[in-house]
Order: sequence, then structure tokens, then C-alpha cells
Amino acid sequence: MSRLIILASKSPQRKSIMQALRVEFKVVPADINEQAVSTTDPEKRAALIAQNKAKFVQKSFPQDIIVAADTYIVLNGQILEKPQTLAEAREMLVKQSGQIATELTGFCYLDPVKDIKVVKTVAVEVEFRHLSNAEIDHYIAAQPVMTWSAAFCPAYDSGASLIKRISGSLTGFTHGLPLEELIPLLQQSKVLKI
Repeated sequence: MSRLIILASKSPQRKSIMQALRVEFKVVPADINEQAVSTTDPEKRAALIAQNKAKFVQKSFPQDIIVAADTYIVLNGQILEKPQTLAEAREMLVKQSGQIATELTGFCYLDPVKDIKVVKTVAVEVEFRHLSNAEIDHYIAAQPVMTWSAAFCPAYDSGASLIKRISGSLTGFTHGLPLEELIPLLQQSKVLKI
């Protein structure tokens, strides 16, 4: 029986990094209310959102492999998700300038046939460069900042250029999908040969 790999995400960055693995997969975004997931622990919240996305999609694909993730930045205890306005995006970038933050990626992998269930959060420490007002204004004018958590995306050169250094999962940070977690699981499921 050939099974599908389902990416429960509409993120173009996650789709792009999955394509790099050269496995066949299908994108099926999970239509859940992320704001309904309430816990005071940001790490638990990221994992719960990823799990909720995976379970939502699994209802339609009960025998297939589901991969889900959710990513956001935590700065001084505050979760920075997608900004609602350009002014909010600017405020987020100003706050992050010169600061050390934590990017959290909730990750969920479900393979009911092989009885594999992994739900976890991958944390990456991120240090931003000191950003000038002109640099922030240019970034906001040129990029779709309201589509990204914390108003930036390091998968693209323009977003990577805002960063001084990171410590942790590279693809978790850049693409919101930690391949060092995903690849061994796909191998366990016998759907990835590398």
C-alpha cells in the first residue's frame, strides 16, 4: 500500500524545504484556530498547535503520514506572531533590533501504520543585528511582512541579512521545519531512502 506524505501547512518555506528531500508529498493546510490554543508556556503552545494541525488533517487522511509545524518568535516572554498591520510589523522589528530572541517551532509527525507519533518543540536562539530605522522601513516596504511571524522570514536573503547569529536548528529557523527531526522519521516510515 503506497501512502501519502501530507504537509499540513500552507507555508511556502516548508513546502520548499520538503521539495529538497525529493519525496512525493501533498500540501493540505490545516484550518484550525491557533488562537484557541491557550497555555502560558510558549514551548508547549507551539507543540500543541502543530499537533492540532496534524490531527485536523489526519481526519481526512487516517492512514497517511502527517507532518505539521508552527513557528513564532518569543522576545522577553512575549510571543510575536504575524502582525496585523504594517505599524505592528515595524514595532516588532524595532523591538527585535539588537536583541536575542528565541524562535520556537512546534513539530508533529504522525504515522499510524508504523505507530510513530512525535510532538515536540525545537528552540533556536536568534541574535538580531542592530537595525537602522531606514533599514526597517525599507524591509517593510519591500517584503510581505504581514505574512510572517515576527514580521520577517530568514528563508530569503533579505530576512537572513537581519540576523547576526543563530544557535540551533538551521532549517527550523529558516524554513520552520527542522529536517534533523523529520529525516530520521521519514526513514523510520520507510518513505525516504537517503
